[in-house]
Amino acid sequence: MSKQLNPLQQPWLADFSDTVRIFVVIVVAEMMVLVYSLSFFSFNFNFLNQLALLSLLAQLIAISVVVLLTALRDFFNRFSVYIGLSLVMVMTLLVAAAYTLLLAWIDEALMFDLIDRSFMTTFKITLATGLTLLALMRYFYVQEQWLFQVEAVAKAQMSELQARIKPHFLYNSLNSIASLIPLDPVAAEKAVLNLSGLFRKAFSNPEKNMTALRRELEWVDEYLAIEQLRLMDRLSYEIVVNDALLTKKIPLLSIQPLVENAVIHGIQHLSEGGQIKVQITHEKDQFQVRVTNPYKAEKVTPGLQTGIDNIRQRLKLAFGDKAQMTVHAGELFEAIWTVKT
Repeated sequence: MSKQLNPLQQPWLADFSDTVRIFVVIVVAEMMVLVYSLSFFSFNFNFLNQLALLSLLAQLIAISVVVLLTALRDFFNRFSVYIGLSLVMVMTLLVAAAYTLLLAWIDEALMFDLIDRSFMTTFKITLATGLTLLALMRYFYVQEQWLFQVEAVAKAQMSELQARIKPHFLYNSLNSIASLIPLDPVAAEKAVLNLSGLFRKAFSNPEKNMTALRRELEWVDEYLAIEQLRLMDRLSYEIVVNDALLTKKIPLLSIQPLVENAVIHGIQHLSEGGQIKVQITHEKDQFQVRVTNPYKAEKVTPGLQTGIDNIRQRLKLAFGDKAQMTVHAGELFEAIWTVKT
């Protein structure tokens, strides 16, 4: 009896439409031909003809099976592993037998005499095809399960790091609002409403780890609106970005915490205030986010590095070795992360 595949369950049948997998199947099929040809190896022209015929047969079988497995993947995945695998084996054996018998018939009709004992040859090639398919499916299954586990672990780590940074942002925002209450209750009330809207967006999908750049910059604007109620003219900011980049996917909360650090560890310690500048560029093969702000070196606390390390780890999980996070403390404090594209 067939059963519907749980959408959260990893399909047991690998995707054979992948370019690398197609290449592996073709190479393995040819290797099996070379191994099989050793049983009738000889130093004559007839051996080369037989080898060419077997190569043709192997590639016809391999390509046909790959096409069928790709086209019928959803169908086979509706069944349990054992039933689905049995159906795949039956299909493969029939394809192998049909092609072998067809080439044997053509060989006999044209009197090439390249295939001896056609039924025995059909049996051996069909059996070898079945065993090879089982080995390949096992290999691809183990490989796919391993990749699935790696992705699951990476997603869990990303969620954990993201969960750590949200409370940190909440505490800083509440402290900012608390400082406003005795000075300007109306502004404090407005800040609470802004914070409510900001968190409604941030926590609307707790499992979402990536977001559009446009959405991230909206959070930056809303956060800075809260801080401007507290710091007033001491805080100004500029965001420089090409509109064409606004749909690019980036890790959630990978820019806003940098801006938050620029306020908490930079602007608020300056009596004259200053400007935060966010520059987002995509030049050649590199996407870059740069956040700069004036600061007092003695006010840069260890908490800043903790937040930056959090973003560095999440970038690593999202983009691997393509991502890099750096910090420069010169005339201005700069936090920069880049991704090679």
